[in-house]
Amino acid sequence: MPMQLMLDFTPKPLFQPKPVARNTSWVDVSDIARGTGFTLPVEVSVSLSDALAPLQTEDEAEYDQRLYDALWLAHHYLSLDQRQSITFTFDFLREDSRGGKLTEASLRLRVEEQNQLVLIGLPQDF
Repeated sequence: MPMQLMLDFTPKPLFQPKPVARNTSWVDVSDIARGTGFTLPVEVSVSLSDALAPLQTEDEAEYDQRLYDALWLAHHYLSLDQRQSITFTFDFLREDSRGGKLTEASLRLRVEEQNQLVLIGLPQDF
């Protein structure tokens, strides 16, 4: 017995992504991040911001330079790999509080692109 198919052309609602649920506080650094090539808003975790903060013996401008360097490196890795999430190591110099010598500090960072927002932080912040 022949059967006639019925097509339904009623519009369906667009997919609405769920809001990003985050377990830590984030700081908007979009203004600085634009200088490194980011076009989306960028936020860094408070724990990353604290880790980059200058020690008592260091100049306050050290924070801005470290943040800029971390943002530049994150943008570099995202543009090379085209994945939504990348983990990388960020090395920087820190002035030793005892002797004034420079020592190398190393942080493991993660950058994620989520819902038109870029998040950068320590792996445990995600």
